[in-house]
Amino acid sequence: MRHELTQTKPQLAEPPIDTPEQIENVLLSHDIRSALSQIVHAGHALEDAGLSDAHAVFLKQIGSAALYINDLLEMASAQADTMPVSEITPLLAQMEMLWRPEAAKKGLGFSVVKKGDLPGALRLPKIDFLRIFNNIIGNALKFSNHGELVFRIARINSGALLLEVVDDGPGFSDDAKQKLFSLRGRPEGAVAEGSGLGLYIARELVSKAGGEISAENRPSGGARVSVSFPEDLLIAAEKSVAKPKPGFPDLSHLNILLAEDNPTNQLVATQMLKKMGASVETAPDGVEAMSAFEAGDYNLGLIDIEMPRKSGLEVMREMRARSDEKAKTTLLALTAYVLPEHRESIMEAGADGIIAKPLTDIAAFGSAILLVTGAPEVEEETALAAHNPDADIQMDVYNGLKDIIGKDSMLELLGKVNSDLADVRAGVLDGVANKDAGPIRANTHILISVAGAFGAVNLQHLAEDLNATAKTGDWGRIVLGATRCERGISDVLRFVTAELEGA
Repeated sequence: MRHELTQTKPQLAEPPIDTPEQIENVLLSHDIRSALSQIVHAGHALEDAGLSDAHAVFLKQIGSAALYINDLLEMASAQADTMPVSEITPLLAQMEMLWRPEAAKKGLGFSVVKKGDLPGALRLPKIDFLRIFNNIIGNALKFSNHGELVFRIARINSGALLLEVVDDGPGFSDDAKQKLFSLRGRPEGAVAEGSGLGLYIARELVSKAGGEISAENRPSGGARVSVSFPEDLLIAAEKSVAKPKPGFPDLSHLNILLAEDNPTNQLVATQMLKKMGASVETAPDGVEAMSAFEAGDYNLGLIDIEMPRKSGLEVMREMRARSDEKAKTTLLALTAYVLPEHRESIMEAGADGIIAKPLTDIAAFGSAILLVTGAPEVEEETALAAHNPDADIQMDVYNGLKDIIGKDSMLELLGKVNSDLADVRAGVLDGVANKDAGPIRANTHILISVAGAFGAVNLQHLAEDLNATAKTGDWGRIVLGATRCERGISDVLRFVTAELEGA
């Protein structure tokens, strides 16, 4: 049964707001009702979504809204000085998790754009930060029916922190502009429901902190609400350098963008790089990679060649065509194909080197990076793992990876592997059923790197053989290879299932 947080009309008389205590109670009650309403709506969406993949997004939204309520309740029972600092990065993530699905339900985009050297924290209670910007964003979303909502955060020349919420809605009417930030400043004839308290709450909290807030209509359409906090409220981010695990190559001097669309490969590579001290950010496709290069400052790009929307070759060509210093960024290609013809096209696109997938040896991975970036290698004798091509799982590779990334990350990896292998098997069988080599080649390409990443060496070889056979058009051999590959996948899935159940 669904429960709504709405009242039937006529509504009860609004509570009095004569004293400061009464005003605070009304405002706090308003925010609690707003957060509870989001939880209910997200629960409805999850209920409607059934067993589709969308449930993960809605669950995150529910969790974020519940966390917001928890913070509100804590504020009601604690002294203000017990929560004096807001850490910027986790708060931005929490806000994006809460508002992106809300915007999507209206067909709107939502993004958080960070510019410049941001502070690590703000001398402002966390709950005040959330109340300020949840009210501003919620107000913008309420009146917007198309376009995008953008939350921008940047340091400006004065040293202050500027935060803006920009929308593509109708902007503020003349009546609304006269009542902006006033208590119950709801304009006459407003179409969207509301109490007129949101922007008033934001102004009160911003002013209490010593900041400034303003609103305006954009010349191109839509509205902008701006909040600035002076430099004396900012706490600089700590500049910490990760230390590599003893015996591993030292990559602590590298800020790396990893462009990789497969979640399993992305997790393995990221964990390896972090174990070697590197700073790593990820992009799931070529378009996102180019946006990250534009906004960030990386001295190394690890670029998967086969990516959706824009391939790794296209990314490297565009990077080399730039007219600024970013054109000189070191770029290494990640690929399961290292045949001469592939190597030639990759190098022509602008790669500084090629690293073959799957990534099974952290020391070799780090050394290959250091060879191109020019940093000195850490001398280390690496024992070569015994190679048994008939084993379902090469346990020395598997256990070595577990030691590198830890038990929890290994369980996360196995969950992704389980999903990847099921999808690959379905894709291969679909290609065989339709006599279409395309899905077979695409899925075995994924399988080569996924299987090799955690030591499924036999399955890796079966995938390599089937990938090559699929190019011949000989369906007798293709069906035989697909059958062997399907059996190999089943064997590995049994191993993965046993590992997950035994954890």
